[in-house]
Amino acid sequence: MPFNFNIYSSLLLPAFIQGVLFAGLLFYRGWKEEKLSDKLLGVLLLLNAFKIASWMLGFAGWYETHNGFTSFMFYFPFNNILLMGPLLYFYFLSLTNTGFKFEKKHWKHFVLPALWVLLIAGKLLIDFMLYSPFPDTEDTQYGTKGPFAELDKSIWAGIISYAIFFYYLVITIKAFRNYQKYVIQNFSATEEIRFYWLRNILYAISAGVIAIFLFTIIAFLKKGGTSYIFNWYAYLFLGAVTYYLSIEGYFAKPKEVKKLHFNEPAISVVEKEVLPEVERWKEKLLEYMEKNKPYLESELTLSTLSDQMKTNTSLLSKVINDGTGRNFNDFINFYRVEEVISKLKAGEQKSQTLLGIAYDAGFNSKATFNRSFKKITGTSPKDWLENNKNK
Repeated sequence: MPFNFNIYSSLLLPAFIQGVLFAGLLFYRGWKEEKLSDKLLGVLLLLNAFKIASWMLGFAGWYETHNGFTSFMFYFPFNNILLMGPLLYFYFLSLTNTGFKFEKKHWKHFVLPALWVLLIAGKLLIDFMLYSPFPDTEDTQYGTKGPFAELDKSIWAGIISYAIFFYYLVITIKAFRNYQKYVIQNFSATEEIRFYWLRNILYAISAGVIAIFLFTIIAFLKKGGTSYIFNWYAYLFLGAVTYYLSIEGYFAKPKEVKKLHFNEPAISVVEKEVLPEVERWKEKLLEYMEKNKPYLESELTLSTLSDQMKTNTSLLSKVINDGTGRNFNDFINFYRVEEVISKLKAGEQKSQTLLGIAYDAGFNSKATFNRSFKKITGTSPKDWLENNKNK
């Protein structure tokens, strides 16, 4: 297998290997733990690696061999931007909905990817069944490609591919924002399910595709085109994105949350006829919180609390939001902070750590405790202790 090692091919090679390696690790973990999200991320990494490979192998001399390696460069599906958008969207859905499975309603998202697969397979079959062997001319890259070899590299194919990607990027980011609302409206412990790293992954993939898109636009608009070296920088940047994507996606393993069932719209709508009940339910809720202290359960969710109070999540969410002026997360953590303050006033910090008191009050992480305490009291736990040590 020919490979011309130079500064351009050599700098892309590690990123390609990184993408393929971590794709394999994600496939294995996804198969072993039956996690669809890992498998989808593995496919995304593999597509990134293939795109990098197109420029890496080009600089490694595969276009100049004028044999099967050159034909490979024309017929392998390197231009896979169209697939990345739907994959990104379903990766997000599989992370935020425990037990996510493809359903009949999802098949519409596979129409264009299926047509893309037919295009790739069709140009290969038509060229080699109808036109092979190819004439030994410069237009056929000296007998290595047929008339349809670069059909997927046409302007229209590129426009459709990027349009589809940006469409899915927009709806995924919009869904992620709704997911963040869903989390604080339904869970009291959100540290490990807010998926801030997922937001970073969305932006990283976007940056890689946008970089290639911008370089493509510049090459199209510039008279006489641009050099291969100029476009190479976009793929070098994509290589950096692949490093980040593989490490962040593989090692930021989310905690399993059995009750994580995000479906848009993120926040349920309460029917008008139950609105007069809000004030009555608010009194019941506050009484229940004081008497039973459900907030001491660190994994308390809106669904659990509504079951305990024998009502539905839509009404209870409305009662908390409109009746108290807080979302579910802030509402529960308010009681936890009050519990901590009560314990501090009783002097429990003399026999256990501040973090231990926070855990006893229902918090399950130091970061959430510190953030909630400061949000509610306006000061940090340590500063509060210092300011109140003589009281």
